[in-house]
Amino acid sequence: MRASSLRFRFLLNMPHVMRYVVIALLVAALAGGVLLAVRGCAPGAASLEGGGTAVTGVSAQMTFCALGDAFVAFDGTYARAYDGRTAELLWERSPDQSDGYSCASSDWLLALYKANSLYVYDTAGNVAFSVSPQKEIARVSAGHSRVAVQYADDTIEVIDSTGKSVETLTPSDGTLVDFALYSSSDLLYVLMLDASGILPRSVLNIYQPGKLLMAGYSTTDQLYYRALMSGSSVYIVGTRTVDGRSTSDTTETSVPIYGWTLRDACAGDELHMLFTLSSQQENPTTLRVLTGTQTQDLHMPAGCTDLCMGTRSVYGFAGQTVYSVPLAGGATSVSSLPYAVEDVLCRLNNNRVLLSSADQVYLVTLP
Repeated sequence: MRASSLRFRFLLNMPHVMRYVVIALLVAALAGGVLLAVRGCAPGAASLEGGGTAVTGVSAQMTFCALGDAFVAFDGTYARAYDGRTAELLWERSPDQSDGYSCASSDWLLALYKANSLYVYDTAGNVAFSVSPQKEIARVSAGHSRVAVQYADDTIEVIDSTGKSVETLTPSDGTLVDFALYSSSDLLYVLMLDASGILPRSVLNIYQPGKLLMAGYSTTDQLYYRALMSGSSVYIVGTRTVDGRSTSDTTETSVPIYGWTLRDACAGDELHMLFTLSSQQENPTTLRVLTGTQTQDLHMPAGCTDLCMGTRSVYGFAGQTVYSVPLAGGATSVSSLPYAVEDVLCRLNNNRVLLSSADQVYLVTLP
């Protein structure tokens, strides 16, 4: 057969050849998409550094807390501090090698306490001070250079870095709901619920221990259940609104959040508060972020077993998939892990978190 005839037949059948090639490419692409879905990762997803760093010598059942640039794993007897970047063990401490202790931390101090014993350590693991109060300790809040101790009778004592008592408060406005030291100034807030009147009344008092009552707020319109500090402003989270109050002037704000429940909060340059629908506490997909008086409604592509508020994004965990929804807008990014996440145990600095899976703990840097 002549060459010109062969060329004619090839050109005549080219549409059929191209059709088969296109079909083959579509089948290959579909197979690749199915494979990605089976692996629990959306197309284009990135791996998070092989799952992060496994933390040795710990169990997911321990208590974890941030301590400056480190984190602490506590089992009721020993506190073990690890580097927040490498997960390397830095030091371990135990007050007296007995169990039954609880812990509280800030960026500067770690408090271990039970019954009539309180030991406070600095970030290097040195004992800052220890005291043996006469009354039984119920809870402790750690601050910059002081700790606040709630006793079994609900009195609150503030103790400084020398072990000296700075002030003792006897709340008289009802039942103690919450208290905490916050910011580098060691201010103290005390949240109470007064049910003695016709309508329940929520009361929030802010103290500068050893000096004076700085501010007091109360309402019968709703129940306050959390107070958060950012700079000179305190944000009081209630069942109907988040009320913003300044400790330096008379500025007041109020943002409606009826039907939403506070899930997490993160303070970077600004304080971001993450809310989920009160009716959607399990595997939530609908989110709301409050920054000052500005609200953003966000959406997770799938139900998440846990959520985490970052400085620039909201993170959702669903099995082996991590969703990152940017606060500045734009597409949601999807990353994959080689294990299924069960819980976010602790949030550290620089978008690092401790994740648990099958009792193993991993230090992961989020995107």
